[in-house]
Amino acid sequence: EELIFEIFSLGLKSRGVLSKEDFYSTHYQKKKKNEKNIIKEEKVNNIIYDINLLYNNSKGFFFNLNYHLHFCQEKKISTILFIRYISKKKSEISSYIDINNKKIAEKINKKKYIYASKKDLSYYNWHNNYVCTNNSENYEIIINKKIGLIFKHIHSNTYFILNSQKELKIKLSDNIYKQNIIMNSNPNEEFINLSEDIKKMEIKDPNYLQCILYTLHL
Repeated sequence: EELIFEIFSLGLKSRGVLSKEDFYSTHYQKKKKNEKNIIKEEKVNNIIYDINLLYNNSKGFFFNLNYHLHFCQEKKISTILFIRYISKKKSEISSYIDINNKKIAEKINKKKYIYASKKDLSYYNWHNNYVCTNNSENYEIIINKKIGLIFKHIHSNTYFILNSQKELKIKLSDNIYKQNIIMNSNPNEEFINLSEDIKKMEIKDPNYLQCILYTLHL
């Protein structure tokens, strides 16, 4: 059927009956043209991943998320997406999302925008003050009374926070080590070190009030 269609399509573009030589000549030219188009499409779709360009924020939302997801899946980094936006019900929603999970990866691959879920690492509705936290395959969420959310990357046993506070060594409860002073000390409770190696990259997109990628290098 494909050959018959090919013959008819070539014949319609010619005058009269095609000779055998003309047929194969035209067929060859068309085949070459199709091959060039395929190569051109592959070049457009083929992304060269270079971790040194991870923070080159010159392209859009989906490109940046796809780039980070690639290195997350290679276990070179781990990235948390923070989004803030106005929902259809006119409520302001904030959420911290582990991008390295199946559902989020599918959305990134299909170029579907990501919105908050109550199953995210942390979800907050500013309208009714509803808040919830969840662990994921990659992260454990710890709530500290003094500084708020602590993220623990499970596989590397790394603790970090995503705000501007500078406490580098804390206790998992409400104790803080700062400027060589120990407050509310409990000798039976161990201190943990907070990682400083968290890279922040803000992405501008009209679908969000704020969109930030926080990346831990492993």
